Amino acid sequence: MDAKKLEEFNQEIINAFKINVEKSKKIISDLKQDVKVKEVELNFLAKKYDDEITQLSKIMESSKEQIQELKNGIDEQEKELSKKENETKLLNNKLRELKEEFASTKEENKEFLSQVENSLSLKEEELQSLQKLVEEKEKIIEDLKTKLEIVEAELSTYKPPELDLKGKERLRCPSCGAVGKDIKEEENKSKILDYIGHTPIYAKIRLCKKCGTLVQEHLVENEEV
Repeated sequence: MDAKKLEEFNQEIINAFKINVEKSKKIISDLKQDVKVKEVELNFLAKKYDDEITQLSKIMESSKEQIQELKNGIDEQEKELSKKENETKLLNNKLRELKEEFASTKEENKEFLSQVENSLSLKEEELQSLQKLVEEKEKIIEDLKTKLEIVEAELSTYKPPELDLKGKERLRCPSCGAVGKDIKEEENKSKILDYIGHTPIYAKIRLCKKCGTLVQEHLVENEEV
């Protein structure tokens, strides 16, 4: 092979090499561009995931607080129920004592009335005295009956009420569903519980302000609606 052909051959090799170099540069450039695009996509996804993780963290923290509030509410309800149970036990004891006292007084009154019936032959003055004693005994029985009704009514109010998460009793109108401030308390003038001096103490009733329905009749004073 002469020098001219060798030079042409070398030139062809050089040209082919240059073409391959240019192609390689183009491929490298395309790869760099693809890398930049992928970096942008990865940064976007990373930020998106960070935002989602932050949001989930906030939700978890809020859920923890709500769970703690629920636990606190349940604790308060348990304390309130325990208190109601203790009060109910005390009232049951008081009710039992009053029933025993009532039964004893009733029996005494029966015996006394029997003695009165057997003493009809007594003088008028003695008969009047005995009648007065009978009236006093009957008044004692009526007083005990009234006290017994009051205690029984108080006992019925200590049945476990419907509570919300904060442990408070809520009354609801059976007709329209009203609650809270829509339930008002009034005196039941038709039912006298007792007297303080000459001043009567009336029973209490709760009425719905919206529809006027009787929500609850009770005997305990100073309850909150």
